[in-house]
Amino acid sequence: MLPRILSVAAPLFVYATIGLLAWGLWHERKKLEWLALAPALAGLIASFAVLAPIHRLFFDEDVYINIGSNLTRAPVAQTTLLGGPDEVEVSTYYKQPPGWPVLLSLVFLLAGRTETVAFVFARILFAIAIAAVYHLSREASQTKRQALAAAILFGAVPVCFWFSVSSGTDIPAALFATLGMWGCLAGNGPLAAAAFALAAQTRMELIVLVPIIWLSGKIPVKWKAIAAALLVAEIAHIGWLMTVTPVLAAAEKAPVWMSLAFIPGNLVSNLKYLLNPMQFPAGVMAAAVAAVVAWNGKGGKGLLALQIAAMFGVYMLFYAGSFDLNPRYSIQFLAPLAVVAASALTRPVFIAGAILSLVFPYTLHMEFTGYLQALAADHQLSAQFASQLGPTDLVLSTEPQIFLNQGRRAMDAAFASERRDKLDEVMRRRGKIWYHAGATTNLAETREWRADQWVKSNLELHLIDSHEVAGTKIAFYEVLLKLVDREAGLRGSFEGDRNRPERR
Repeated sequence: MLPRILSVAAPLFVYATIGLLAWGLWHERKKLEWLALAPALAGLIASFAVLAPIHRLFFDEDVYINIGSNLTRAPVAQTTLLGGPDEVEVSTYYKQPPGWPVLLSLVFLLAGRTETVAFVFARILFAIAIAAVYHLSREASQTKRQALAAAILFGAVPVCFWFSVSSGTDIPAALFATLGMWGCLAGNGPLAAAAFALAAQTRMELIVLVPIIWLSGKIPVKWKAIAAALLVAEIAHIGWLMTVTPVLAAAEKAPVWMSLAFIPGNLVSNLKYLLNPMQFPAGVMAAAVAAVVAWNGKGGKGLLALQIAAMFGVYMLFYAGSFDLNPRYSIQFLAPLAVVAASALTRPVFIAGAILSLVFPYTLHMEFTGYLQALAADHQLSAQFASQLGPTDLVLSTEPQIFLNQGRRAMDAAFASERRDKLDEVMRRRGKIWYHAGATTNLAETREWRADQWVKSNLELHLIDSHEVAGTKIAFYEVLLKLVDREAGLRGSFEGDRNRPERR
């Protein structure tokens, strides 16, 4: 019941937050500087020129795009388990809050529901984030030269630039957190409350930043209360997530998601990442340390340091919080780190040295390796396969959102294994049925692997195409089981599941 309520309530809170954010930004309009456009446009042009429009997260970005597409038809956050691009028959509420899909849906309403639109919008938000870092630096009483340095350092750090094309939540969340800190330093209650709330509505771990509003002496009490009110749906979302944590932990093959036991390993790995000049710019870290040592208690540096510490601490508790494993998590404190570092860059030679330190991490060419290569290939092959299907065809897959976003009908294979009566109904309809055994089905004892085993044990399949990438198999099948065979061979196993309620 709670997921169904949240699928409607959570987007409404996000819509209200976006409106309040726009109002807060309007109050800061007189502080906007044209100079911020220089690094923002440079980052935008570089992103288009250098980075291909390819997903960075497989297959989370497909889910976000699918939810955003569904939100264009009704204010309900849902990812499709069975249906087509314009029809949702069965759906479920996703584990991440709907802040990013809601924002994406507003863009889809104007420009169309395509992956291309999502990629372009992601790059635009990256450019806006660079401009936001510039203005945060200016609000922290730094010079235009230092603000430019902070914006450049933020946008040019390899991991941040690499994810500038991603339609995932990393850059949007960093943008909203930056705007929230800008609001705190400026004493802009609407901006601080809305931006930090939207950051938490985009990535739930960013809820730890909201107390910064309450520590800011410039924010009126009423806006601190409004910030808390905007988080009601997100708190309910986290409460629901805690009830299903065992299921999600099992799917991720992790005993628990958060634990003090992860701190030692994550701390060592994260420090190795941040202090390795070939992975993270040494000039940024050196300048940040120098700024902390020379801190005189002015310029809002205390709140910026608190933001860095809060995000660093959250990821130390997370089972997958190592920056070696997930370097994109460092993006969440990169903006305040760049601003703090810029406060120590008082001379052109210091600025030049910090920017030159960016060169060394770029010598390690960022690319998909190992299993990520297989995921990238899987996505590309699936998109090509989808382009060959007819309008009445349906793809059975553990990652149905890939095909839904390509304008095809699809059904979640894990859902099909749980609701065999629904699969029986689908197989009676017009059109061919195909099965996609993607890269994720290769991981033993996962949800996808179990669904793959069920499909191959219960349906008659004819292999159409197969590939092996980095030791991972990817295959496409045609489902050949005829209706008469289904009725004879599967009816007995279907009867016990007919009364099971649908997940929506």
